[in-house]
Amino acid sequence: MAAAWQAQSVNGSEGEATVDSLWAASAATPPLATVPLAGEVSADVAVIGGGFTGLSAALHLAEAGRKVVVLEAETIGFGASGRNGGQVNPGLKLDEAALQLKFGNDAGSAFYRLGQEAPDFLAALIARLGLNCRFARNGLVRLAHNRRALHAMQAATDQLERSGIAVERLPDREAVFRRVGTRAYIGGTIDPRGGRVHPLDLARELARAAQKAGATVHSHSRVTALTERNGGWRVETAGGAVQAREVVVATNGYTDGLIPGLAESLLPVNSFQIATAPIPDALNAEILPGYHTVYDSRRLILYFRKTWENRVVIGGRASFTSERGIGGARADYSVLEQVLTGIFPQLAGVPIVHRWTGLVCITFDYLPHYHRPAPGLHVLLGFNGRGVALSNRAGAWLARTMTGQPDSGAIPVTPIRPIPFHGLRQPVLNLAMQWNRVLDLVGR
Repeated sequence: MAAAWQAQSVNGSEGEATVDSLWAASAATPPLATVPLAGEVSADVAVIGGGFTGLSAALHLAEAGRKVVVLEAETIGFGASGRNGGQVNPGLKLDEAALQLKFGNDAGSAFYRLGQEAPDFLAALIARLGLNCRFARNGLVRLAHNRRALHAMQAATDQLERSGIAVERLPDREAVFRRVGTRAYIGGTIDPRGGRVHPLDLARELARAAQKAGATVHSHSRVTALTERNGGWRVETAGGAVQAREVVVATNGYTDGLIPGLAESLLPVNSFQIATAPIPDALNAEILPGYHTVYDSRRLILYFRKTWENRVVIGGRASFTSERGIGGARADYSVLEQVLTGIFPQLAGVPIVHRWTGLVCITFDYLPHYHRPAPGLHVLLGFNGRGVALSNRAGAWLARTMTGQPDSGAIPVTPIRPIPFHGLRQPVLNLAMQWNRVLDLVGR
């Protein structure tokens, strides 16, 4: 029986209010000149979603000679790809042993490699295409908030060192203070593979590169229906349709009801961020003098960095809401401001000038998911806040898989598994968040 799938809104309104994003205010690359899809067109591959995953897949498919059409519901970089913290970090949530246990030795190791290789892949892609996105590789600092976390971090560092990565250890508060400018953490590590980027510029530059390679990109082209037809797929929007042999769905935290059960297998939550005004020279020499990116070991992870303009940006999940169109007056931002001055008391009195948020796609196992629910239909999403490098790497891997090219990494195919009681996710997640906040405070 032919599948005919109709989009339904499951995460709130289709549109979203403009957010006061630092990246939108400071982008050097102008928005891509695109038009909505109009009329009937054909393609080898239709890509649904104009974020990092979809754009990387489209770019590499086009470079392999495929005729590609990208359909983005809003504008390029509208979702997490244009709003994230701009941290280029390696790895997955699970280590190699855990992935091997879950997927088998070979599949687990290939999945692990894909995550570990992601920053190198992105750096090479940016260099090869000359993408203007303010990429710099200053290293990633991981900070431990208690002894248990520091012990786990040291074990992970041992594993990285055995694999030949020159990780720097920060054994105590003073070592952390010299590198980061805070005494709020008891130790940490510096992974040289980490980096930083202007995420919205990267998304726009990727779209331009995909266009140059031959892909056609349509913004404001929300897909409303997906139907198996003529040995391929008919992908419909309000203004037209694409008849394609294959389809890539790369909608991440903005997934709707287009594919049955898919949205119910995901937990889209807001990641709130704030950015200060440029900090004074004296503080600039003390706070993140090496311009590292940072995230910590809390269950409710905090991440922060300093920009090229010497603004401090910090983000985290102050609540588990999938609500869209959140304005700058929301109380979650006040929580982040208190956290910021708790980590950096020196910043008390420095104005907060940008507040914004967007949906991060959390999966139940904290891993990216690759589904093939029907012949010629590929679903790739679920980057759990690690997507800047990982989603670009994964999109390229998918393109290579679809065109029969070899790759050192791989993501296992898994079935779509809706999360039980998904409709109750928000109150349950908020209760879990409060419990995890208590555990963080008591050092568990």
